[in-house]
Amino acid sequence: MATDTHSAPLQGPFKPASAPTTAQAFTAARASQQVIRPRQESTPMALDLVELELALDISDISERGFCDAVRDAAAKIDGEFLFDLPASGLVDDAQRIALVCLSRDNGGRFGLVLLSAHGDRVRTAEADEATQGLVRFARAFVAVLEKL
Repeated sequence: MATDTHSAPLQGPFKPASAPTTAQAFTAARASQQVIRPRQESTPMALDLVELELALDISDISERGFCDAVRDAAAKIDGEFLFDLPASGLVDDAQRIALVCLSRDNGGRFGLVLLSAHGDRVRTAEADEATQGLVRFARAFVAVLEKL
């Protein structure tokens, strides 16, 4: 049997034959009571969070401050700035976290705005396990505002 020396190289990551398939890994993880979560970087960002991120301007943050810049960005997308507080280790590489109510429909939809530890970058994010308590607090906060 002759080998073809002119064939194109294989595309994609190398996976040894002994490596478990995705289905085998999932079954093994369920059997050991582990939770499999997709990496956050591969999860597409919701459109309302993308709009909020586009409305944020790092120059506004350096000139006017994080709180005012997030408040203005939230207003541009018809959202509501709720509060901001020190990140206090809840999120890696962040010094401040702001919560924005993106929608009050169906119990509310909330987004986080994170200021980097050096204050030179800003990004939006969905709540995760570490920040889910902030979203619960935000829901209660909005419920109080609606009663006033």
